[in-house]
Amino acid sequence: MMTFDNIISWIMSAVVFGTIIMLSSCGEILTEKSGHLNLGVPGIMYISGFSAFYVAYSYENSTEHPYAFLAVVLPMLIALAVGALFGLLYSFMTTSLKCNQNVVGLIITSLGVGMGKFLSGVLFKEASAKAAFTASAFTKRLPINFSSHVMQGLWNTLFGYGFMIYLAVAVAVLLHLFFTKTRPGLNLRAVGESPATADAAGINVTKYKYVATVCGCALCGLASTVYLFMFSGGGGLWATTNNIEAIGWLAVALVIFSTWKPVHLIWGSYLFGLLYWAYNYAPAVFKISIPVQLWQMLPYVVTIVVLILTSMRKKRENQPPQGLGVPYFREER
Repeated sequence: MMTFDNIISWIMSAVVFGTIIMLSSCGEILTEKSGHLNLGVPGIMYISGFSAFYVAYSYENSTEHPYAFLAVVLPMLIALAVGALFGLLYSFMTTSLKCNQNVVGLIITSLGVGMGKFLSGVLFKEASAKAAFTASAFTKRLPINFSSHVMQGLWNTLFGYGFMIYLAVAVAVLLHLFFTKTRPGLNLRAVGESPATADAAGINVTKYKYVATVCGCALCGLASTVYLFMFSGGGGLWATTNNIEAIGWLAVALVIFSTWKPVHLIWGSYLFGLLYWAYNYAPAVFKISIPVQLWQMLPYVVTIVVLILTSMRKKRENQPPQGLGVPYFREER
């Protein structure tokens, strides 16, 4: 039987999981609005996650009294930097060298995951390596308690998280405002829709593609810190699994589900979180035994259904940018 505590636990687990894919999907939308289809998200998240974990673990073990501020800021900065670096590599190969975007994205995924696993095996021979202090700093919340069990549960549902949960929502809202209310955002959308037209209007297509892709990949890298220090508790065991890689693909699916609108990511990511954790809570409601793998397929099945529906309705505002995945050759303008 589903209890009040189970419902609260389900929602809170969904919010934390949803935040990971919300941040990475924000980065992917920013990239795709420039006309770049980046399938390297899983690899970028993996190698950024490894880099952030290595910095956090090294800092914790280099001093007896680590500072919470540095324990949070250092992994975030390195994750942003590594993500941006891989975004720069992707941009150079697809924008400057005109390489196939799908191939480059898959290469980056293989490279990022391979490098992460190799370096994890070399630097952390013990899978039990843990950055517990950093994880506690990321999950620190307001210490407010209520005498009422119901009020405490509702408070925890809304405010019982670390700061990254609210930062992700802010990023999604700001990204929406950027696309709809600012000149650079409108220029970026023009580049993604028709780079030739944007170029003719005096917009620097190459600059917009580079900046959007680098910033988008940096956000994907930042999302890995949520996975590491809020979802997996700062443990090194993440490097021996494919979970973060799978979440990277789920982030790409969420972009399609949200129809390339950042504000839809907020509720869409939490819905994906509920579906992801359904295997742990739904059997108590439906009284049926279904394999875990089938429950975890639900977000992908929902994405396929949404993709079919949006294709059938053919509303322009629900379609991807027209120039998505197509290299731009200025001499053909």
